Amino acid sequence: MRKICMLALVVLLFSSCDNYLEVKTYGKAIPKTSEEFASILHKHLNSIDNGEDHVLIENASALVAIESITDNFNATLTQPGGSTLQMYIGGQLSNKQTRYQKLYEVIRDANIIINNLPSVQSAEEKNVMGTAYTMRAIAYFFLLRDFCEPFADDTQLGVPIVVDFDMEERPIRASYGAVKSLIESDFDKALSYDISDEIYRYTEDVIKAYYAKYYFWTKQWQKAIDLSAEIVDRHPLVKGLEYASMIQSQNNKEANVLLRSYLFSFSTSAEFINSQAVIKNRPLSKDFVEAFTEKGNDVRYAITTNSKRVNQKLFVGKVRSAEFVLVLAEANAHLGNTEEALKWLNILRQNRITNFQPYTLATLPTETSSGNIKVDVNGKPLTPLITAILNERRKELHGEGDRFYELKRNGRPEFWVANNGLKYTTKKYMYTFPLPRRDVELTPGLIQNEGYEF
Repeated sequence: MRKICMLALVVLLFSSCDNYLEVKTYGKAIPKTSEEFASILHKHLNSIDNGEDHVLIENASALVAIESITDNFNATLTQPGGSTLQMYIGGQLSNKQTRYQKLYEVIRDANIIINNLPSVQSAEEKNVMGTAYTMRAIAYFFLLRDFCEPFADDTQLGVPIVVDFDMEERPIRASYGAVKSLIESDFDKALSYDISDEIYRYTEDVIKAYYAKYYFWTKQWQKAIDLSAEIVDRHPLVKGLEYASMIQSQNNKEANVLLRSYLFSFSTSAEFINSQAVIKNRPLSKDFVEAFTEKGNDVRYAITTNSKRVNQKLFVGKVRSAEFVLVLAEANAHLGNTEEALKWLNILRQNRITNFQPYTLATLPTETSSGNIKVDVNGKPLTPLITAILNERRKELHGEGDRFYELKRNGRPEFWVANNGLKYTTKKYMYTFPLPRRDVELTPGLIQNEGYEF
């Protein structure tokens, strides 16, 4: 009973910026043993395993929401069965304020462990502390990705930093660089604890995967390359039927999947089934389907679409090594390592396309756009090489929560769709979500993102 009371106290939810990390004990004890602290983590880990609505990895309904409003789908042609789908990202912005709160709740729980676990000597204690640092790092990374402008330099606005408990504090936004420093410190500390127990999910390779994602987002190309090479070396690509089984598996963590949701058969609930059904009511865009130029020779084509452009791919949150092959290709391209970029691009294609013909600079397609993306991460017109890499990423990571962030990372293109005589325009500012209104009103000096007025 004592343990239950303590856990209930620790994970109590709050609703605004000035209390989302508060802990008031009122004479009751904060957890003391590693098992008691671990119970805080397992609340989050179980949520991920079971495919619940968790901010650290998307479940099917969250993936449907963020994928269906990208240029991979044609919202204008949505069938009546897809009436619950939003037409554009603007219809989801209010809910993103809840995401902000939930990410800080993850940070709050991590802070409880980081600041109060009395000993970090045993393997179990190291697992607990390492996982706490990992979750905090990922939460801050996602806050930067979702609630800040695409990375340009360290002086731009970041998010509020909270690393301990101060019930009087109402933090304003730190610089992007300050948040980066915290994230990198947390990832480094997480790796130092050498998490050994798979039950904590965030093992060394998973931590490095998220670290590489972060480096890629912040344009630290060489660091992204170094970590991605490690991941791909330890989790090589698969092809053919093995690839198809991995992608379409409802519950198994197969082949080179490092982390996924819906890990158990009982977790594929009505939410999962309904989400896979509703997305079939919004056809894939013609432009996206035509990106599969090898069609029948490309194993991804039949997994992705049918003759009516109806999505066939299961929407399951996952992290897998193919993403880091694409990181190796693009990061090398941005560093001017053209041959290395081509090598990794061809490695991916070789594992997806039968009768594969490797690209050379001379044989690259001449396209200089990838769907709505016309410029690269630095605002420069797309080259044929970058275009080819972005097109492969678009096909490879479809349905895995990647496309919206690719649009944000590469120019934030504005585009519109029509429905029932109305025009819905995705504006440039909408790629950066609003901070919660209540936080802005209650915290002097907390700057709201551009474009949002309440």
